[in-house]
Amino acid sequence: MTLGKITDLIKQSKKFSYSFEVTPDVAVEEINKLKVEPVFFSVTWHATNHKCEDLDIAPIRMAKFLRSKQHNVLLHLTCDMLKKDYLDQVLALLQKQNICNLLVMLGEKYDAATSDFQSARELVAYIRASTGNYFCIGVAGSPDHTGEKLLNLKEKTDSGADFILTQAFFEKEVFNNFAKTCKEIGIGVPIIPGVFLFENFKQLNGFINLCKVKVSQDLLDQVKIKEESSIKGLEIVHKLLQDLIADNELKHFHFFTLNKLDVVSDFVKELS
Repeated sequence: MTLGKITDLIKQSKKFSYSFEVTPDVAVEEINKLKVEPVFFSVTWHATNHKCEDLDIAPIRMAKFLRSKQHNVLLHLTCDMLKKDYLDQVLALLQKQNICNLLVMLGEKYDAATSDFQSARELVAYIRASTGNYFCIGVAGSPDHTGEKLLNLKEKTDSGADFILTQAFFEKEVFNNFAKTCKEIGIGVPIIPGVFLFENFKQLNGFINLCKVKVSQDLLDQVKIKEESSIKGLEIVHKLLQDLIADNELKHFHFFTLNKLDVVSDFVKELS
């Protein structure tokens, strides 16, 4: 496998390619038995669990394990509970491990009183200023965001972010409009679509409630109708990806696996 920065890796993709998000507690056996080869694995960061107390924490352990298996790693990093001296230690450790990709976010339960960073933009700027171009830095983007939130996204890319990784969405128009608006306001970095596979209405509805994703009533009705006719949600996602590839010449997609690696692996094998 080619190792390197995510922006370089996805640019090199000549055909459909994919990456997997996993949580730090995914079983290593599940990683080892994979029969597919994601371009990279992203590892989520949960400050409320490990409290940024030392470097022997679950996301770093998982990142080191994946790297030991010669996988590319995208480590999530949030502002939550993050102090500069701790961040400096993390960045130094990652460089020793030859991990060069970061996804920077504010954090779901962010509290300004416990952090040295007041925004993801500040965190991106600090990492860029202290480590130069070593890290390829991504930031999260929600395709249904407009107005001030999109301008905030532009500030992050202006501060040094190299790519945008979107929250999952389920209708091609949502992504197409988002990509068009980003371009119009001067965001020129690659945008990687985030994908969530669902097999039924219950799974889709659970993801919507968990991640606060906006979905049209038309899509919800379509899922219910197809479910009644024994057509799985996987087929809806399959068509979404085909449409996005046709409309935008997209080649790379990032899958939020919820650690269901077997389901996602079977799906990407059909598309590869």
